[in-house]
Amino acid sequence: MPKHIRRLLGILAVIAMLFVAGKMYFPPKSFGVYGHYRAASVEDIAGAHPAYLSPASYSAAYPKEYETWSAGIHKVVKCQICHTIVGKTMNMASLAGTTALAASAVLPAAGDSRKLCVKCHERIAGRPDYMPQIDVDSHSKGQACTACHNPHSPLFSNVGQPIVAAGGAGTVDVLAGKKLSATCAGCHGPEGVSATAMFPNLACQKQPYLAGALTDFQSGKRVNPAMGGIAKGLSAADIQNVAAYFSGMSCK
Repeated sequence: MPKHIRRLLGILAVIAMLFVAGKMYFPPKSFGVYGHYRAASVEDIAGAHPAYLSPASYSAAYPKEYETWSAGIHKVVKCQICHTIVGKTMNMASLAGTTALAASAVLPAAGDSRKLCVKCHERIAGRPDYMPQIDVDSHSKGQACTACHNPHSPLFSNVGQPIVAAGGAGTVDVLAGKKLSATCAGCHGPEGVSATAMFPNLACQKQPYLAGALTDFQSGKRVNPAMGGIAKGLSAADIQNVAAYFSGMSCK
């Protein structure tokens, strides 16, 4: 047999012996008890306690964004809904049992916000009326949604200026509406969600409906001593402002 063949066979024999030795000494003791995996892994997996990272988990790492989000209409949209669409799911849960997000963590953001925002806001037949809807091309004119809207509170711009919700009428001042809402808080709740069934919720109601109701109370078309007295003290602009404010509030 040629020398080079003997050398090759010798090398193969050494590799085979190393493989057999590795199979004997390196696998965990519980490997193969139930099949071709480590039996002790069953207990390890059962002992892990996944901790869902709720929006509150992001409050320490992103205090400014969290404050803006928690006070806006997007409060019903959880952080992971937008950020994990374009990034990894590693930010959704942790097997370590901690719900705190590291301050150094960077959440991915959509490169083209239009592709993300239209998942909820593109005008589609059958989509609920309470969801602000737009014709993408005519509304954005090619611009990214975040060029005008703060993604964490889309009824405001990135510099804090109020923006009329899609489908809203006229120019409104949401901040002025928020100040006027203090008069409503006693019955309808500070955020437009009533604590008792006898007073209707105002949050998330359509702006035209709220403005129409106040106008009817003001004119006497709808009769209610308390609401009539309040409505008579409002100007037409006040009515639009407070209606815009409550229509943009979170339903929860």
